Amino acid sequence: MQFVVKDREIFYCDRVWSNWIRVIPKDDTLIKKIKLSRNKLPEQLIKMFSLSKKDIEEYNKAKTEEDLAELIINDARSKGCKFEKRLEDAGNT
Repeated sequence: MQFVVKDREIFYCDRVWSNWIRVIPKDDTLIKKIKLSRNKLPEQLIKMFSLSKKDIEEYNKAKTEEDLAELIINDARSKGCKFEKRLEDAGNT
C-alpha cells in the first residue's frame, strides 16, 4: 500500500490499483466504478476508505501535509500494516 499527500488530498495505490485513487476527499467516481464493476472490484474498497466522524475530525485538525502523513501511518499501523519507508518527494500523482 502506498499513500501520497498532496495539497491536503490523500491518494492511494497498490499492486491492484496501478493508478492513484483519491481517498480523501472521497472520490465519488471511484465508488460508482466499484458498484458498476459487477464484483470485479471488491466492495471492500468502499468500506476501507469510509471515514468515521472521529476520522474526519482528525483530518480537519491536521494543519500540514506532515500531520496528515502521521495520521495515515498511525491508522495503518493500528490495522496491522507495517511501515517500510517514507519518501519526501514522491513525485506527481
